[in-house]
Amino acid sequence: MWHHAGVSDRLAIFIDAAYLDHLVQGPLAVRTGVPLQLDLKLLPGWLAGGAKPWRVFYYHAMPWVSDPPLPAEFAVHARKLTFIEFLKRQPRWVVREGVVERRGGSKSGDWYYEQKRTDVALAVDLVRLAWRGEIGKAILLAGDSDFVPAVEDVRAAGVHVTLRFFPGTAHADLIAACDARAPITAQGLAEVGRRG
Repeated sequence: MWHHAGVSDRLAIFIDAAYLDHLVQGPLAVRTGVPLQLDLKLLPGWLAGGAKPWRVFYYHAMPWVSDPPLPAEFAVHARKLTFIEFLKRQPRWVVREGVVERRGGSKSGDWYYEQKRTDVALAVDLVRLAWRGEIGKAILLAGDSDFVPAVEDVRAAGVHVTLRFFPGTAHADLIAACDARAPITAQGLAEVGRRG
């Protein structure tokens, strides 16, 4: 695989926001007993061990809003929109948006919500940048085995892939597919956050 001049060390970080949210609200909060609020401006450098990434790709979906919106939904949506607009203004950050779809029965108690299009967008960006020779290294913050084919393809393009994950939250096949694995600890992630 050919790379543009000086690209063999060019690093891109790919963040599955749903996975990151799950970590912060789930296993990390349970371990520490207190919610963690991350300073996302510090997160890329921490994930990369102090290296400066070329780009940080952040994949998310806005929360579900009913029609007409409920007051609580509107408030949550407004906070998330403010946060996303902030991220979009950060140098080197690229924000990709999916959608949230409501699934299930006809009664509200039967509904559940699914984030769509974000995983595919991440996989497409990762593979596209690798085969265009635009990156030489990738850090993936994710846990879903759906990323395995993309990781295998990217490695075939000559890109070194490091998986950042919290133990017990990433699929074994994804862990095995990557060149390197760097587990996240509650203590380590606390370096880029503050307790709620």
